[in-house]
Amino acid sequence: MHDSSLALDELDRSILHALQISPRTSWAEVGRVLGVDAATVGRRWERLHTNGSAWTTCYPGTRLADSICMAFIEIDVQAGQQMSVARTLATYPQVITVEHMAGGRDLLITVMIRNLGALSELVSGRISPLPGVVRTRAALGTRVFAEGSRWRLRSLTPAQQRQLARPTTDQPTRADLDEHDRRLVTALSHDARASAVELSEQVGLSTPNVRRRVTRMVHNGDISLRCEIARVLTEWPVSASLWASVAPGQLDKVVQGLRALPEIRLCASVTGPQNLLFTVWLRSIADVARLEALLGEKIPELQLADRAVALRQVKLMGRLFDEEGYAADTIPINPWLPPAELPRPDA
Repeated sequence: MHDSSLALDELDRSILHALQISPRTSWAEVGRVLGVDAATVGRRWERLHTNGSAWTTCYPGTRLADSICMAFIEIDVQAGQQMSVARTLATYPQVITVEHMAGGRDLLITVMIRNLGALSELVSGRISPLPGVVRTRAALGTRVFAEGSRWRLRSLTPAQQRQLARPTTDQPTRADLDEHDRRLVTALSHDARASAVELSEQVGLSTPNVRRRVTRMVHNGDISLRCEIARVLTEWPVSASLWASVAPGQLDKVVQGLRALPEIRLCASVTGPQNLLFTVWLRSIADVARLEALLGEKIPELQLADRAVALRQVKLMGRLFDEEGYAADTIPINPWLPPAELPRPDA
C-alpha cells in the first residue's frame, strides 16, 4: 500500500513541471530557476522516482511518422480475462500503452511498430491468438497533433517556464536512424535522464558520440522525451478517450481548438469510421459530460461518436503500473523488434 506521504508538495510539483519542459536538464539548472540548491532537487527526484510517483521516458518523435507505424487497437476479451490479456500485451516492447476501458471495448492499446507488415504480424500472430481475445479492431494513426509530452502540471510561472525552454535554432537535418540511434531510443525509454556515460555502456559508443547523437535526435524531433507523474497524484485522475468525425476541410480548425484545451493528452487523426481520436485527463467522471457539452459549444464542427473511460492504466509509454497507479517496472520501447521474436501465445 502507498501511504499519504507520497502526496506532492509545491516544490515536488515545481520540479516535475521543470522536467516536463526539459527532461534532461541538470539539477543545478532546475535549482537555479526554482531558487533551491541542486542537492535538494536531486534528493526530491530520487524519492519521487524510487516510489513510482514520477519517471522519464523516450519514444520516436513525430518526424519519424513516415518510418514508424502507430496504431490504436481496440480489443474485446472474454469475461474475466481482461487483466490476463492486458498484462501479456504489456510485456510487448511495441505495445507502448495498455488500458482497461469502460465502454465499447475491453482494452485499448497503442502500438508503435516499424511498418504495416509488422503490425499485421503482431495482430494476427501475437495478439489475436492470446487466450481470451475475442476480436480486435485496429485504427492507424495518420498524424499526431498533440501528445503527452506537451501536458503540464501548471506549477511554474511563465517566466520560470521561459528560462527552462530550449530555443529553436537552425532547421533540423534529415537523416534516418541507424542501429545505434535505435538502441539509444530504447535505452532512453527506460530512463530519459540516463547520463551519456551510462548510455555509452549500454549501446557500445563513446560518451562524446552518445552526446552528439542524443542532441541531434532531440533537435531533429526524432525522439520525444517526457517526464510523467502518476495520475493518482495529480488533480486529473480520470482518463477518457473520445472518437469523433470531422470534415477534412475543418480538421485544422478543430485540432487548433482541441490543442487549446489543458485537458488534452493526445490528439491524432486515425483511419476507420471516425477520423479523430483524442484522450483527456479530467478531474472526475462527471467531467466527461461537461467536456462534451463544452466541445459542442466551442467546436461545433466536431461530431463526437464514442467515448470510453479508462478503468485502469496497465502500461503507459513503457511503464508498468501497480494496482494503485504507481510506476512499478519498465518494458523499454522498441518499435523495431520483429514480432517473430516475441513469445508465441501457445508457447
